[in-house]
Amino acid sequence: MTLRLCAAVPVFVCLLQSNAGAQSVSLSLEEALALAREQSPAVLIARARIEEARARLIGARVRFRDNPTFDVGGGPRDTEVGTLADLDIGFSQSFETGGQRAARIAGAEAAIVRETAAAAEARRLALRAVALAYLRAVYAQERIGLLRGAETVAGDVMTIADRRYAAGDIAALDVNMAKIGLVRARAARLASEGERTLFAGDLERLIGMPPGSSVVAAGSLRLPRRPELASLLAAVTNRPDLRAMEADIRDAEADVRLGHATKRPDVGLGARMKREEGHRAVIGVLTITLPLFNQGQELRAAGTARAARLRLELETTHVAIESEVRSLSAAYAAREAALKAFEQDAMPGVDENEALARRSFEVGQISLPELLLVRRELVDTRLEYLNRLLEAAEAAIEQDAAAGVLQ
Repeated sequence: MTLRLCAAVPVFVCLLQSNAGAQSVSLSLEEALALAREQSPAVLIARARIEEARARLIGARVRFRDNPTFDVGGGPRDTEVGTLADLDIGFSQSFETGGQRAARIAGAEAAIVRETAAAAEARRLALRAVALAYLRAVYAQERIGLLRGAETVAGDVMTIADRRYAAGDIAALDVNMAKIGLVRARAARLASEGERTLFAGDLERLIGMPPGSSVVAAGSLRLPRRPELASLLAAVTNRPDLRAMEADIRDAEADVRLGHATKRPDVGLGARMKREEGHRAVIGVLTITLPLFNQGQELRAAGTARAARLRLELETTHVAIESEVRSLSAAYAAREAALKAFEQDAMPGVDENEALARRSFEVGQISLPELLLVRRELVDTRLEYLNRLLEAAEAAIEQDAAAGVLQ
């Protein structure tokens, strides 16, 4: 986290803790991602699973698998000289000899690595969702600005149409058309404001904002230059879901080791103290568990099959991810090319053409239908450019998330 983000997060938290009602917080994309890393519900839940896995390691590290056994027996014995009290006390402890404890520890440690990788995978997916929601919120805000400008121009056209109608230059039909154009522009702006509310709500939910607070995405759809394809492909190996599969393989291999260790006999050591007919005796006890029937067959077979399946899954998933990254990188390049074509050839003359068309209508060189046609084309061009910006930005986020560089 950069120094700027470190400074932004405490300010954000202070705003949220204020009692002054709803808060509107302005965030950049980097700040939104930093908050998601810290407080996204999906990330917090995934981190909690790591502690569950640590509990398994605590049990695996216990020195002895079985607790000591203590038993007491006693009762009266009838003899020729009368009734005597017999007593039998025993104590024993079993010991594993095949390395079962080491195998259980290896499996528990693999589970911790898996859950840690799963938490990183949850963070990757959460950041992807947050970034896309953020871009859509920015898109909605910029679309509102564009449509608000179009509404202003439509209002100006309406004013000009009223003036020319009063002067007898145009018919009432033209005035009605100008009014319809103004209403449509206002309706489009209002509808876009509704979309912004939905996108902002998605962003707030994904970040983990408390109730009564709202986020304003104060950024741009123009993202910095993205990594080259070679860098993206090199990063795929470290994707957290692949690391989780590798940990699962180690867990399965630990089960196989545990199954092999079960073929070794367990040894029990103990002592017994007996008192019979007034005589006392102390006896040492040695017990050996003979693995004649249960030799860990299920653990070995299941662990071997599971490890083979996971290795195949890891290999095929790695290939699929690389293919996905290549496709997303190509899509990103194509969308960037489309965006540059707009920026170089279409956008420079839009503002000038709108001003010329409005001036031509004002002086009577073109009719109102011609003006409305030109304006519709210009507004559509601006909206399409905005769509191209969003598409390129989304493609950049998608390729970064697929390669695993967005974490």
